[in-house]
Amino acid sequence: MVLGCVVLAAGLSRRMGRPKQWLPYEGQTLLERALATYAVMDPLAVVVPNKMELTASQETVIPVYNVHPEWGQGHSIRLGVETLLQWEQREGKKLSGILCGVIDQPLLDVQVIHAVCRAFESFQSDRIILQPQYGPQQERGNPVLFGRYWADALCQIPEDQGGRIILRGEGAPYVRHIWVEPDRIWHSGVDIDTEEDYERIVRKGGYDETNRSHP
Repeated sequence: MVLGCVVLAAGLSRRMGRPKQWLPYEGQTLLERALATYAVMDPLAVVVPNKMELTASQETVIPVYNVHPEWGQGHSIRLGVETLLQWEQREGKKLSGILCGVIDQPLLDVQVIHAVCRAFESFQSDRIILQPQYGPQQERGNPVLFGRYWADALCQIPEDQGGRIILRGEGAPYVRHIWVEPDRIWHSGVDIDTEEDYERIVRKGGYDETNRSHP
């Protein structure tokens, strides 16, 4: 089973007020950290703004340059998925699913990616959509793995929308969840939207909160 991945790194970070890609965390930028975490995926399409140089050395990384990041996340998703479909034709291989991830989860553990992929494989269906739930509150988050069936729908997401339009729309009956890190309040799914979010993550410095009373 071949699972491809699209990492979205072309956002304008309007709520943040400065590019998230270059925010430092534990000696790496968020972009570098995400590339290192998602390096387990092959092929790996990374969508970045057109003028941003992608220096990743992994052979599996396919740079995808978004000339119009202002058009929104849906546009970036389409560019990334289309790149994976071109990879299919070039390599003569058929993807079973497409994992969609973001760069603003600096605490993301690669074990979450492995868990989502293993769970997806157990369903043996190209229509299943796998989404992780994090921590004691079972908070839904990224990355989300879409079965190959949804490739066309991913390419047709309105430019100002994201994958949620599928999760809450025609894909809803096929969504399944996997509960990860159930005892961690400060978990892999924590993301950065604002300066306050970033400062809180830097201050916390990783996994320092747990809820051991949770089953």
